Amino acid sequence: MPVSGKLRADATNKGDKMERREVLTGGAILAALLGAAATANSALAQGDGLATAKGVPGPKVSTDDYIEILQLYNRYCHTLDMGTGDAFAACFTPDGEFTGGRPPGKATDDRTPRKGTAALTQMGSTSGTRHFITNLLITKTPEGAKGSCYLLLYSARTVPDSWVEVSVYDDTLVKTADGWKFKKRVVWRDDDDITPFKPKPMPPRAGGAPR
Repeated sequence: MPVSGKLRADATNKGDKMERREVLTGGAILAALLGAAATANSALAQGDGLATAKGVPGPKVSTDDYIEILQLYNRYCHTLDMGTGDAFAACFTPDGEFTGGRPPGKATDDRTPRKGTAALTQMGSTSGTRHFITNLLITKTPEGAKGSCYLLLYSARTVPDSWVEVSVYDDTLVKTADGWKFKKRVVWRDDDDITPFKPKPMPPRAGGAPR
């Protein structure tokens, strides 16, 4: 066989081998992915920890419920910030209630909650804020779920715009025919004199210097 023909034949054989190797590798990857999917589906069916969101402490809620509750938390922020009162009130049950936080020195101020669709619609019809939430924890309860997250509140109502509040939301949630809703929401500001969530002070540095 001429040299040129032999080179073409060698190249063809090498190409065939590489193609077979790629097919085998792709098949192995596909099999691994299918196996992982089967494991995840099995976990979902069995309530395995891999397929659930776990609050601390407490029982688990399903992944679907956790995602729906997370959407509820985000929808609350968007509707309140945009001043869409009807949509904001729809985040609550018809008899849902909201209790706002209190700044330092105001612990004995009236804490009567806004309650019911009309009061919550009015509350949600203003705007000028940006609510940032994080560190969401959900714990399953016999009635539905308990929820908690951190709040950073930015206001365009101040001059100049500013961060005005760091708080913890303490929530009671129920699952209705229209999905998960807030039954009760209480805001505890970090600077509230009686908040049950007050951060512990940092210990002093060596030598007594503040941190």
